[in-house]
Amino acid sequence: MYKLFISKKLSTKDLLNKVLKKYNIKSNIIYNEFGKPFLKNNELYFSLSNSKEYSVCVISDSNIGVDIEYITYKPSILNKICTNDEKKLIHNANDFTKMWVKKESYVKYLGIGLSYGLKNVDTLKLDIIVKKYNDYYIAISM
Repeated sequence: MYKLFISKKLSTKDLLNKVLKKYNIKSNIIYNEFGKPFLKNNELYFSLSNSKEYSVCVISDSNIGVDIEYITYKPSILNKICTNDEKKLIHNANDFTKMWVKKESYVKYLGIGLSYGLKNVDTLKLDIIVKKYNDYYIAISM
């Protein structure tokens, strides 16, 4: 179970503070060796992302990762970040952005960030929630 918060006005840090205040949680944040933030001595998990004018925060009682991206198409990086099977399914900006947010949310879920290598994330083998929000896609990995 998760809860997603979206803000057009707040930074990710301010959005997280607002969410934590709503749940009466002190924001004692620590980071793992790859920079993934955690709440110290708390069973609530969260993940943050931003793109252009939007910030998102997702909270859960289990590990979670989120990404938001403005819909775009960057064919020049397909070979760097996609498996051969994924490349066959990308025909436009919507396809590209959905694949991108899935990959980013998953490495955030793993807590290892981009160091894992997006090409190592095969989105065709993962069950990741994807939502469209205005001209953006949001992916949530649990």
